[in-house]
Amino acid sequence: MAAWRWYAAGGLAAVAAGGFLPVMARQGLYTLVGASAAVAVTAGVRRYRPAEPHSWRIFAAALWCTVAAVFAWAVQYAVAGRVGSPAVKDLPFLASYLLMALGTLAWVRPDPDRPRAERFIDAGIVASGVAALSWTFIVHPLLFEQHVDAGHGASYLTYSVLDLVLVVVTARMIFTSNVRSAAHALVSLALCTVITGDVVFYAALAWTGNPKGDSVSTVLYLCAYILIGTAALHPTMAQASGRPERAQLVIPRHRVYLYSVLALVGPVVAITMLLVADPLPSRWWVLIPLATSMVTVVLLIARLSQLVRLANRRVADLDAQAAALGEALREQEALRQQLSHRALHDALTGLGNRALLQERLEHALARTSAAHGLLLLDLDGFKDVNDSYGHPTGDALLIEVAARLLGVVDNSDTLVRLGGDEFAILMEDATAARVARAGQQVIEELDRPVFVHERELSVTASVGSLLFATPTTPAEALRNADLALYAAKAAGKNRLAAYEPRLASERTEHMRIAADLRRAVAGEEFTVNYQPVVDLHTGRVTAVEALLRWTRDGRPVPPLDFIPVAEQYGIIVPIGAWVLRRACRDVRAWHERFGICVTVNVSGRQLREPDFAATVISALRDAGLPGSALILEITETVLVSAGPSTGDVTALLHTLRAEGVRIAVDDFGTGYSSLAYLRHLPVDILKIDRAFTPEGELAEEMAFTRAIVELGNSLRLSAIAEAVETPEQAERLRQLDCPQAQGYHFSRPLPAADLDEVLNASGGVLRGTTPSAAAGAA
Repeated sequence: MAAWRWYAAGGLAAVAAGGFLPVMARQGLYTLVGASAAVAVTAGVRRYRPAEPHSWRIFAAALWCTVAAVFAWAVQYAVAGRVGSPAVKDLPFLASYLLMALGTLAWVRPDPDRPRAERFIDAGIVASGVAALSWTFIVHPLLFEQHVDAGHGASYLTYSVLDLVLVVVTARMIFTSNVRSAAHALVSLALCTVITGDVVFYAALAWTGNPKGDSVSTVLYLCAYILIGTAALHPTMAQASGRPERAQLVIPRHRVYLYSVLALVGPVVAITMLLVADPLPSRWWVLIPLATSMVTVVLLIARLSQLVRLANRRVADLDAQAAALGEALREQEALRQQLSHRALHDALTGLGNRALLQERLEHALARTSAAHGLLLLDLDGFKDVNDSYGHPTGDALLIEVAARLLGVVDNSDTLVRLGGDEFAILMEDATAARVARAGQQVIEELDRPVFVHERELSVTASVGSLLFATPTTPAEALRNADLALYAAKAAGKNRLAAYEPRLASERTEHMRIAADLRRAVAGEEFTVNYQPVVDLHTGRVTAVEALLRWTRDGRPVPPLDFIPVAEQYGIIVPIGAWVLRRACRDVRAWHERFGICVTVNVSGRQLREPDFAATVISALRDAGLPGSALILEITETVLVSAGPSTGDVTALLHTLRAEGVRIAVDDFGTGYSSLAYLRHLPVDILKIDRAFTPEGELAEEMAFTRAIVELGNSLRLSAIAEAVETPEQAERLRQLDCPQAQGYHFSRPLPAADLDEVLNASGGVLRGTTPSAAAGAA
């Protein structure tokens, strides 16, 4: 069982016997219980270490003063046989009352914002009512009816005043304490018990002249000591004292009833005395209760005034909080609008974003069944601007593009930036003609040069257009417009393409092909055929071109059907690396026996890979081939249209040429044939496109072919004519001094094993077919 339970049980047993003991034994019990209570308080403070121990320490001092007073009383009684009043024992008794009042006062920490007088108003109301009763039934009879001497009168009056002080501080502690714990309740009960013990003692003395209530008061005093000691040993004592007082805006209902009764005490007592007592013992018997009534009224008015001030302060606080809340709500609304704007708009250009477009699409489709127009546009060459000049320049370019697009669209249209360099324009209730006209205006507007950071930049736009209506969904509209945009880019960029249903089926087929290509890469389902390149004067095979072949579901797929798809989905990179490794392995034996090189086609996507040079060099080393045995074929479109990244491509090609690898321009003459780029790019071979292989004796055909051959000779570049299919074509090329050629006239593309047999059988020399054989081969 807890210590406080043991102490309470033992103390109550002692109290039960205290009232029936002889005088000296009773004083001994007084001393023992008082000392135990003081020790209990000290022990509780040390054990629980309260944050505010001052009240407990003062209570302990008050208890020791009581012990000293009881001891002094016992000594005086033992020596003289009686104890007069006032006596020496009254000094420690008075000190104990004062210390008890101070401990009670320190129990609640005052609110510094409240005036000091206001803290005791409620306690003063209680004390004034108690004072009226005390004067009428105790003090007045003691002073005026028992005919006591001046010393005893002063003693009785002093103790009565101290009891009123205890009433005031106890009422304040009970009313204003923020803590309602067991320790708080026990201390409050102990103080009320002390006051009750004094009332019983002096009431008996006032009405009988003898302290007949001494036994009852003794029990009450002992109970008070036990209660204080129990409170100190209770665990809740650590948080009971020293807490800040609470200010009450509303008086509890039970306290209102108490105040009403106390306000009536004085007048009721005075009237009763006037009606009953005849004659009056003294005029003070009536005047003092009336005076306390006046004090009660004044205190009640002060309490009401205090409540009004508190209410006004609370109203002012609420007004301030309401104003702050209103300001917070306004700020929140502004923030909500700002966040809503950010959620639906692009931070860079200030245009709407994808979310806004989605919202407007849903609204347009729900509002009407009329047709609407949607344009998706993508800037051609934007990535090169970003890579060459940095993102700040790219961002400035996007801002300028947004400004130009704003000049194209109507106020009723929705212009958004979807992300990157992609924009969209939604035109509600639009016709096909208006959509096409707007798309063309966009192309024309963006075709003009843009000046950004003192640079002239040229970008174009590919635009996909769509005319749609319900039951099309927003997702379907965006997907179909994107298909149209892809068609515009595939058709050469810088143009407008309208959506057609076939585009969806083509996209589906492309995705299916892409999935099959990925599986083919993983399973190495491709094969490589080789077509010889022949020296036109000697017939010697100088090189073979590696040509990729793919069989899908048992049927060969034309390269033109799957190579663009591989380019689009990035699958060309692993496919190209595989072809490079396979070609290097297959050509090694031919290179060792016949000095034959291998030419491998390279896409622009492969050239943009940062590890492409390492891939090429690794394939050569793994196959044991020198760099001079490899020729990389790159279309002149890729070389010249690389834009600002041409420098990177040039550096890459120089790296490969340093390893002995030669560079051939494929399909020369069909794109950007220019003497300037041939002088500055690291090129070794020109492969003349089949369009310039002469078919007959026309002077125009011969002139074009002769010009290309002479251009190559003047720049010390070798030339290879493609698609030579007849002896006549071969002969004309010899007459034009074209050094090399390839085509069906010499050999079809053959698997490595078949070509190996042909080379071994011919000794690496192919003279070509006869006209009849060539015709049959075709």
